[in-house]
Amino acid sequence: MVNVGDMLQRLTHHMYPSTMHRVVNSSGGDAHKPRYSASFFLHSNPDFLIDVLPACIDAEPPNRYPEAITAQASLQQRLHEIRLI
Repeated sequence: MVNVGDMLQRLTHHMYPSTMHRVVNSSGGDAHKPRYSASFFLHSNPDFLIDVLPACIDAEPPNRYPEAITAQASLQQRLHEIRLI
């Protein structure tokens, strides 16, 4: 499984949707089975311009993001939405 982040979702016009990361402990017989996870987080340079890739825009739906945004502004916007700043 690959959990795509918000910036890649915007870049691909939701072709690759971002999902909330969550971990749920198994119950019953699966509760004691080992589980493995490898996380890798990557963030663009703050001045990187996130604009929808032209190949990801179709007539329907129209471009949800007509204005490009910097990676820093996108991060700030998302942190504000989830009330971390």
